[in-house]
Amino acid sequence: MHKFTYLSLLIGAALTPLTVQANADIDNGYEDYTINRTFSDLTPKDKKIAKRIAYGCYMGCHRPAKAEVPETLSPKLEGFDPQYFFNQWVDMDNERHSGVSSQMKELVYANAPYDMATTAIVFAERTMKYNPMPEVLESESFQRGKATYDKSCKMCHGEQGASTNPKYPPLKGQMPTYMFEQMTSYRDGKRTNRDAAIMVPFAKMLSEDDYRDVISYLSGQKVKHVERREFITGIGMPAPEGFKLPDTGQIQNFTRTPGEDSDYPVNELDFEISESGKITKDNNTQLMWERDSSRIWMTAVEGQTYCDDLSIDGYDDWRYPLMKELQSIADMGNFRPAIDMHAFLNMPRQNSGIWTFPVSDHPDHVWHVGFPDAHIMGQHTASTKLVRCVRADNNAAYHNMSYEDNNNGTVTENVTKRMWQQNIDHQQRDWEGSLQYCENLALGGHNDWRLPNIKEAISIVNYNKTSPSIDEAFFPNTPLKSFFWTSTSDVGTPTLHVRPLPARKKDQTPEQLELLENNGNEAWAQGYLIGSGFGMQKDSQFYTRCVRFLN
Repeated sequence: MHKFTYLSLLIGAALTPLTVQANADIDNGYEDYTINRTFSDLTPKDKKIAKRIAYGCYMGCHRPAKAEVPETLSPKLEGFDPQYFFNQWVDMDNERHSGVSSQMKELVYANAPYDMATTAIVFAERTMKYNPMPEVLESESFQRGKATYDKSCKMCHGEQGASTNPKYPPLKGQMPTYMFEQMTSYRDGKRTNRDAAIMVPFAKMLSEDDYRDVISYLSGQKVKHVERREFITGIGMPAPEGFKLPDTGQIQNFTRTPGEDSDYPVNELDFEISESGKITKDNNTQLMWERDSSRIWMTAVEGQTYCDDLSIDGYDDWRYPLMKELQSIADMGNFRPAIDMHAFLNMPRQNSGIWTFPVSDHPDHVWHVGFPDAHIMGQHTASTKLVRCVRADNNAAYHNMSYEDNNNGTVTENVTKRMWQQNIDHQQRDWEGSLQYCENLALGGHNDWRLPNIKEAISIVNYNKTSPSIDEAFFPNTPLKSFFWTSTSDVGTPTLHVRPLPARKKDQTPEQLELLENNGNEAWAQGYLIGSGFGMQKDSQFYTRCVRFLN
């Protein structure tokens, strides 16, 4: 029989936490985070959070599919060493500027380092799919690529890119045009983040033809560049006469704290169907919309041609919508889809992204509004989306703002008829804290400030620029890192794609519109690095900029 002394018990108790902590990560912040955990260390809660983040990645740009889009600039995410994956994610914050990395920058701040690390561990357990094309495998390019790769790359990245060295990423099966873009970025000094110096000599030594051959060998596919066009920019287009910024359509109540979206109705969504039934006029914005969206999915180039050739009810000046225009018709009180289904026909409940412009920070990357919940996201022009064309008299557009600096800490915007807090206090708060801050703000002789809704927060984005995507002359020192809270809740919740659909809001009882006890809802947060916005957990800490109506 074993006898345990008091000293032995103390020693055992002291040693036990050390054993538990042996696989704990070392968290010194985003840029100094060391992953020690493995997949077996993850708790059910960890896996649930990682699954949610991974699902968002797949639903956005990194969707795995048998029928791949070789033109895409979004990489596959599976099979990387967790630390390497985490480091690349964090580097989106600063040094990494190649490709469409800015589309990722804001997402760095959407999740805590621990959750990002957990997601990296989960992705590491998955295998990157290799979907070669038979004609590429039999090509001379494939054979040349093998010879070049074995001579220049195999030592680090392993046999045909199946890397077993955690410092070097797996390349077998990676998206071909993404790899080409990264090689040119190393060569041209656009990708300079950690370990880039290792790649630069090889990128400069090899030619673009060598890149294509090596990529044929690694991916089994050919590099395919998308056709580039000049798309609508919106620059110089005047606002429609009689323009009013519509409400979001949110009528639900999510909190007892004053200041949420539904507390401040002013311009209810108001649509009018033409006699032919083919045009929907927005009586707030004065824009005229194609009522029935395209019934086929199109690339950005195909969609532009579609709108150019469109003729309805004698109008032939249809065009692509600009970002603020398309988002203005969203109904944030509904989801799947977040739009009036009578005023706007043919809106799928799930995959319902619609092209919108201008071009983002890369000539092959533009925007779409995803109408399951009306989220804003960048998208490669080779992808396929639905198209809904728009027009306005006098070549007008809802795009450009008209600001006045009131020299008292406030800015007046004359198109939407709003007054804005010019300089923020740079304190981060949770959602309810931001509601309270604005409700209590006294500034510029006014005390009727409030937290802006999502349409108002988007109205001050300048989609013709990035880093920041806001007019600095009127809103100086706007943080690029992180987001700004809006008063609009995300009615879909993180499970919007799988949860049962409730009745449309117009058919709900007053009791069903009271969601005070629904703790699963997120709220919309808006970024001003590139202009993206996302639904975020309401306990997240983000910035606050207040707004008020002009009297």
